[in-house]
Amino acid sequence: MKNTRKIFGLTAVAGLALLISLPAGAQGYGYGFGHGGMEGAKHRTYLGFSLGDGAYINYRCSGGSSCESTIVAPLDFEMLLGFQIVKNVYLDLAVNWAVDYYQGYYNEVTYVAGVRPGMRFYLPALLNRHLYFRVAVPFQYTLDDANRLLVGLLLGVGIEWRMGNMAVFLEADVVPHFREVYPGYYAIPTRGRGGIALLF
Repeated sequence: MKNTRKIFGLTAVAGLALLISLPAGAQGYGYGFGHGGMEGAKHRTYLGFSLGDGAYINYRCSGGSSCESTIVAPLDFEMLLGFQIVKNVYLDLAVNWAVDYYQGYYNEVTYVAGVRPGMRFYLPALLNRHLYFRVAVPFQYTLDDANRLLVGLLLGVGIEWRMGNMAVFLEADVVPHFREVYPGYYAIPTRGRGGIALLF
């Protein structure tokens, strides 16, 4: 599992460094708002890639020997495609894949895959930084012996730095589930993520 984390981390750093080194291209200001004009209105679609990790908070655990109140959350990769529907509001669809090393017996690797349809709400730009709020409904499927479908609600806040046709962003999420993550284990994943977005 440590090797998997290292591979993910090195890949993310290398990809981010490569994209930052590319020419900025046309100097538009974002997703159709902020500074106005034709240059400010051209970016209405984005394609984002991010990597996140965090912790599970078990809100039904007293911290005794029968359970753990906090455990590490999956290492999560997300690819997101978004479209502007009105000014400052975007409809997006994310596909994610995660390496989740929490399971009922704590000694097996589980993989999680799913989709996260949702929306983003952007505040006006300040010094080329864009604060946004994110709401999504994750549908997660555990690729293990249990094959459980997990449905929840993702609530997030993030900030973007835009450079021409590219953006770098940081985001913090909480994802309460509508059912047990695993039998007898009620948990709220909290996750920080960082990534890049290509603007079209």
